[in-house]
Amino acid sequence: MAEDNVIDQAPGEVPTQVHYDGQRARLVLRLVAVVVAGGPDQGASRPLDLRRLRVGSAPDNDLVLTDPLVSRHHLEFQVRDHGYMVRDLDSTNGTFYRGAQIGEVQIGPGAEVRLGSTVLRIERSREVSQEVTAQKAFGTLIGVSQAMRDLFGLLAAVAPTDTTVLILGETGTGKELVAEELHRQSPRATHPFVVVDCGSIPASLIESELFGHRKGSFTGAVSDRPGAFEKADGGTVFLDEIGELPLEMQTRLLRVLDKRTVKRVGDDEQRTVDIRVVAATHQDLPSLLSEGKFRQDLFYRLSVVQVRLPALRERRPDVPLLARHFLWQAGCGDPDSVLTPQVLEALSTRQWPGNIRELRNVIERATVLADGSQLAQRPKVEPGAAPTDGSGSGWLVCPVPEELLDQPYKVAKAQLVHEFELGYLGRLVQLYGANVSRIATEAGVDRHLVRKLLRKHGMVPQDD
Repeated sequence: MAEDNVIDQAPGEVPTQVHYDGQRARLVLRLVAVVVAGGPDQGASRPLDLRRLRVGSAPDNDLVLTDPLVSRHHLEFQVRDHGYMVRDLDSTNGTFYRGAQIGEVQIGPGAEVRLGSTVLRIERSREVSQEVTAQKAFGTLIGVSQAMRDLFGLLAAVAPTDTTVLILGETGTGKELVAEELHRQSPRATHPFVVVDCGSIPASLIESELFGHRKGSFTGAVSDRPGAFEKADGGTVFLDEIGELPLEMQTRLLRVLDKRTVKRVGDDEQRTVDIRVVAATHQDLPSLLSEGKFRQDLFYRLSVVQVRLPALRERRPDVPLLARHFLWQAGCGDPDSVLTPQVLEALSTRQWPGNIRELRNVIERATVLADGSQLAQRPKVEPGAAPTDGSGSGWLVCPVPEELLDQPYKVAKAQLVHEFELGYLGRLVQLYGANVSRIATEAGVDRHLVRKLLRKHGMVPQDD
């Protein structure tokens, strides 16, 4: 039977850390080696870096053993946040730690595991400290400001690891895009990227969304269902707005991070998952800690590497670049003809409380409504009036640009819904600010939907 995960490593001694010297980031790697301490291949060793290290008798392993009791693909080592994971690969004769057969176990330097007549030991190698080099881009993320160039360098250094990352930043700064790129630039890129928005899922459903459930475990559970962690096996789970996760769920999440196992609602079976966790929040977690609304041990587990995304007002040199990028995406063939000096000055001096999301929405809305001459030529139709010529020129269709009506149905509908949401929410925000409860009451919808729409359109919701 597999033994529970054990951490032999001293507190604070983690394989991967990021230290800050002022604004400059420095990546610290504490390297170790896997050494054959006993058996036919005694003395052989392989460095354990950020990649997985496989051990077995087959020639395609990283560490090839001649021990006849060792399976072709016997076990693997992985670098984790707070130690080194040893995982048995369904070997014939098993892997043993402290005399007990294990499925997987987390260990530290000096620990030994046995497979067949071979003993493997984790030994300290050396510590490598390197200053993170600034970069001009990170995947699809772009920016010319020094803050973003430094950020891209840090993301590039951390992406190849399995290190848990906590992304901090205001609403609309691009936290989910950063998480997606961390996944794309990692060895897990071919596996699932699963997003869980902890702020928009009702408290009664969050447990099932994260951990899954068994059929019949509660009303409406008509079949077995895996949760986000199982769906992401081999890949990355992005926990957005982690600051809004209920305290009881924080306890269960801590076990997932520690043990890499999940238990579905209504089930007794612990299922092993191989995942990387990236979390994000716009909230001040230290304040939540002092108020008892967030667990300190969970904060410690999540913030192995903290990444703060600057607000758009803190990276004004990037505004023209982003505006041009969004114009290209919206189908504008000549962005420079739109971005006149006057327009650029207006864009660059705006405060952008909704950050990049607000900038993108402004650009998209301006692109759709830009053709004033065509709008002026259309007949005025009173709201509620039916079309009289069978042309579909009712009160809603008349103000719509011809270019939009030429688009495929789904594209045109999505843009119209987008514009409707902006207008409808914008009016309520003007009347009631970003008060989620009041807006939900006036609109006759659930607060979770209002909060989700406000974030979608770069309108920062107030705590309620």
